[in-house]
Amino acid sequence: MRVLTRLMLGIAVAGLAIASAKAAEPEKTKLKIAVGSQILNYMPLELGVKLGNFKQEGLEVTVENFQAGGSKALQALIGGSVDGTVGFYDHTIQMQAQGKAISCVFLLNDTPGVLIGVRSDLADKVKTGADLKGLKLGITAPGSSTDTMARYYIKKAGLGPRDVNIIAVGSGVPGMVALEAKNIDALVYFDPIATMLARKKAAVPLFDARTHEGSKQAFGGVYPTACLYLQQSFIDKNPETVQRLVNSLLKTHRWINSVPTEQLVEAIPAGYKTDNTEVNIEILKASKDLFSQTGLMDPESAKVPLAVLRDYDPKIAAAEIDLSKTFTNKFVEQAAKQLK
Repeated sequence: MRVLTRLMLGIAVAGLAIASAKAAEPEKTKLKIAVGSQILNYMPLELGVKLGNFKQEGLEVTVENFQAGGSKALQALIGGSVDGTVGFYDHTIQMQAQGKAISCVFLLNDTPGVLIGVRSDLADKVKTGADLKGLKLGITAPGSSTDTMARYYIKKAGLGPRDVNIIAVGSGVPGMVALEAKNIDALVYFDPIATMLARKKAAVPLFDARTHEGSKQAFGGVYPTACLYLQQSFIDKNPETVQRLVNSLLKTHRWINSVPTEQLVEAIPAGYKTDNTEVNIEILKASKDLFSQTGLMDPESAKVPLAVLRDYDPKIAAAEIDLSKTFTNKFVEQAAKQLK
């Protein structure tokens, strides 16, 4: 009888082990993740694919690049054509105000990495946000985070929404071309475009939020930006898949922050760098504060984007926003334990 009991106990333990192993398998292995452009902020996603970090976690990740800006990548997530989006944290707040549950599970950027600059030939006349009155300011797309930031900056400068002509010019090179062709007078932009414009002496920044100090100057605090965000329903249904996505991104960020700049430049996917190694090194050094070392969202920093959005968007100002539902650190905390 005792032998039989022990045998049954052994079978039960083995069954539990098998069930546990099955429970630890990712619920979904093939995933599409959207980005709105190839700005440096989003680079760790494609770098993680290139380094094989997602494959190591048993995931096959395809990056869908919409190029037209973060609002298009967000629409793809809401529409269900992608599983997740690497975009600005702002969108989780905006969606909550519209009754949609989107949550950030990994923070890529501790700082925005964004600049607003004017054409060099206008720099003598345009030295502050107030001087943008009557001018044309380029953003990536309506509803994008560049749109949000531009409108906030304009309002803080004492201008009304019609005082500046805000024009969608796309992200990256198209924005730079529009500025150089004088189709616009000023531009909201990121690296690598920021360094390229500086080297050409084609633009002069009104602010540079590639650093913590620049972020505080422009937005009144450290502004968390790019993150991996997912629909809450997907997170609830696929917790192991989400965990493995976060594990992959944490591995990538740890690698980014541990290797020499020259090695990082060599590894960066082509769309996120120029053909000039010297320029690429300069870009990475200018944006060294951009990539989070932990992937964790600071609850206090999360209040900065909310303040920015409330300041210019009456719908968000009127909404009851629960920031605790716009992000979670539990997957990053678990990843840090697993990857010790």
